[in-house]
Amino acid sequence: MIPVVLASQSPARRQILTAAGIDPQIIVSEVDERAIEAGFTGSVGDLTTALSEAKARAVIDRIRRCPPPELTGNGTVVVIAGDSLLEHAGQAIGKPGTAERTRAVWSEIAGQWTQLHTGHTVAVLTDADDRDASTETSAAGLSAIRSRRSTTSVLIGSPSPEELEAYIATEEPFQVAGALTIDGYGGAFVDRLDGDHLTVLGLSLPVVRELVTDMGLFWPDLWSPKG
Repeated sequence: MIPVVLASQSPARRQILTAAGIDPQIIVSEVDERAIEAGFTGSVGDLTTALSEAKARAVIDRIRRCPPPELTGNGTVVVIAGDSLLEHAGQAIGKPGTAERTRAVWSEIAGQWTQLHTGHTVAVLTDADDRDASTETSAAGLSAIRSRRSTTSVLIGSPSPEELEAYIATEEPFQVAGALTIDGYGGAFVDRLDGDHLTVLGLSLPVVRELVTDMGLFWPDLWSPKG
């Protein structure tokens, strides 16, 4: 079994991996997302990829500085990071944070088609004994790192004003991209998806598996032993 680190505190991302047989160790990146967003000039989709890579690299640095006991002595460790943003009318809609901002977001997206982008970054770390110290990358413990984005179209429903206020009262939309999540109260307010529903939840397993495979690893080796 290859240990997996999830560079995210998202319960949904953890649940996706757990349901797929992977029991990740959680290490939160603590990346300043707003600072990255402020200086970014690319598309909304590309921003999610940039954010996921920044999170992965931050966690890699933390592992290098102070390796958790659970990760020592393993020849290989996989780090998985993700970031999601909803795009509407060319603008990124992240976590609204407040009731007022949630109302503003819903006034824009209700009844509209939107795009949910999730950026994924997967990195492979190796122990010192398995690295070639002649190169800077391998000497740092980073054997490989790759990123990829997936996008799903989302048709947002049109809740009544009373329904929206009840949803806001749950505080669920405050801390999720686009002010709603399909795996909670907000699922009733999404009319249609065109694409991978796991992308909307925050981590596309097909994309992560492709990245892992592209770096020469066997996906089932990430599965945790049963029992």
